[in-house]
Amino acid sequence: MLRVTIARSIRAMSSAAPASAPDSDASVRKIGRALETYLKHSQQHVAMMEKHRAEFETGKRHLAKMMGLEVHELDQEAIDRAIQYLFPSGLTDPHARPVMRPPDEILPKFQRFTFDEEGRPEGSRFFTLSPKIYGLMSEIGVKTQSVMKFYDEHVGSRSVNRKDLEPANLSGSQWITADKMKKKLSEKFSPELYAQIIIAFEHLASLPGSAIEQNFLMEFREPMTASTGSKLFGPAIPEVQICAETNRRFAEVTTHCKDTRAVVKVTDAGKGKFNVDGLELHDFRHLQSREILLAPMIISKTLGRFDVFATTSSISASLPEAPNREPIQRSGGMSALPRAVRHGAALCIAALHPEATEPLRLAGLLTLDPRKKERSKVNQPGARAKWIWKRR
Repeated sequence: MLRVTIARSIRAMSSAAPASAPDSDASVRKIGRALETYLKHSQQHVAMMEKHRAEFETGKRHLAKMMGLEVHELDQEAIDRAIQYLFPSGLTDPHARPVMRPPDEILPKFQRFTFDEEGRPEGSRFFTLSPKIYGLMSEIGVKTQSVMKFYDEHVGSRSVNRKDLEPANLSGSQWITADKMKKKLSEKFSPELYAQIIIAFEHLASLPGSAIEQNFLMEFREPMTASTGSKLFGPAIPEVQICAETNRRFAEVTTHCKDTRAVVKVTDAGKGKFNVDGLELHDFRHLQSREILLAPMIISKTLGRFDVFATTSSISASLPEAPNREPIQRSGGMSALPRAVRHGAALCIAALHPEATEPLRLAGLLTLDPRKKERSKVNQPGARAKWIWKRR
């Protein structure tokens, strides 16, 4: 229907052009060529997508035959498991790993124009190259004016809730990236436009009374993560909670270092106390351990502001060495236990004090240390050590 309408509009424009107006003929000719190019690209995109969909269905049947399954039993989760089994990869970036998904999820979408019955483009910003991003900017401006008007009208009123007159609470989250915003709006735009959008969002969030637009702001924010969002880099930054008894903010996270698992809880408005398995900071005799524990507070410049409570355990304590033997009780070493507590404390401080996220990230305290002790090899005294051969 769209193609027929556009074709009719092209014929109408070409037939309605007067013969005595060469300028109007040139403009109509340019418009007709632009629409013809759009139709050509649209047809090519449809043909390409049909080809890739057919190839995906063929590959799906071959994969089901290789895995000994029926085609109707092979959903997307089963396809991901089969690809991970057939093509194991140790690459850290998820985008670099082999993947098999429908072409609609992987290939870029074709930006289609919408027209009315007369062949005219819909929307008041059709003349811009990025109508959706400009529409979002206009919506932010309208909401900014409404927030300022709402605050001016209710600043002295007692009937309105005081929480509505406060700025929006955006702690523990960050603005979505340009790629995610392009995917959300299904439109391409320049980095300069993305920067202007973020500046407009920041201005709206900083206004008193912007809490009434909390839901709108959170649509374009995502939780902060310790890295790029991959589980390979350890746990994400936890959410901030409020204790009902003390009315103090706190964050809790579970992490590990080598064979030591640590559950760390950091409470705001504290006095800089440490409680690691009942031990305080001065109970750690080694200077290296105390420096490791204090590193997140020193880097974030919050020394004496937070209280740290941690309980540690051994990961291997729950795994017996043999079916008929008792588990071997292990404890963290001089640096493994403090490093596990340090990583959990850094994540909690980043949640409670978002301004310290970037210094902590640059110091490498938000990234999990994946190193572990290498296991002993068969018929060897250690992981790399060999038996010394003696002639006699």
